[in-house]
Amino acid sequence: MTKHKAPPDPRGGHVRVYWALLDSPAWRALSHADVRVYLAMRRKLGRTNNGDIDATLAKMKHAGISSSSTLATALHRLEALGFIEKTRQGGIAAGGKLCSLYRFTDEPTLDIAKAGVKAGPATDEWRRFTSIAEARAAVRIFTRKTTPKVRTSKRNSASIESEVGATDSNIEHAAASPVRTSKRTRNTAKALQPA
Repeated sequence: MTKHKAPPDPRGGHVRVYWALLDSPAWRALSHADVRVYLAMRRKLGRTNNGDIDATLAKMKHAGISSSSTLATALHRLEALGFIEKTRQGGIAAGGKLCSLYRFTDEPTLDIAKAGVKAGPATDEWRRFTSIAEARAAVRIFTRKTTPKVRTSKRNSASIESEVGATDSNIEHAAASPVRTSKRTRNTAKALQPA
């Protein structure tokens, strides 16, 4: 018995996203930047590398993501809504130069020893949301948990000395800088003068 291999698609590779995922409340809670990051990450997905997907800023620039804060926000939202899950913590949080790695929850994961990823079935965590409001609330809660706390200042307005206001009498006035006129303006002015 001979196995027939399907011919390669003449248009090249493609990204497969199922309708169930696109029609979910979690998907509708995503911003345009979130979708762009998701699709750029999804393009890297092969048959055996789920869990070994990186999302560095250098590699996301081709997808139009040029801001580290936009990328970080999108990754947090995708994780909060259950589309991706971090398989390896990287960056400063891990104390090294390795990047974070992710897996797509709608695809099974195989063992990837070099990345420390264990095999597992698809978990479809994005399905747990039944409304857009519920999905947005989950993003807010997730963001609060993962955002570092900002230390508040112990200074108050009474302890800060008031600054002396600036007035015309104590501001040095700079001499007006000479402005050179262009040759065209000078030639036009000469042409307009009566002879």
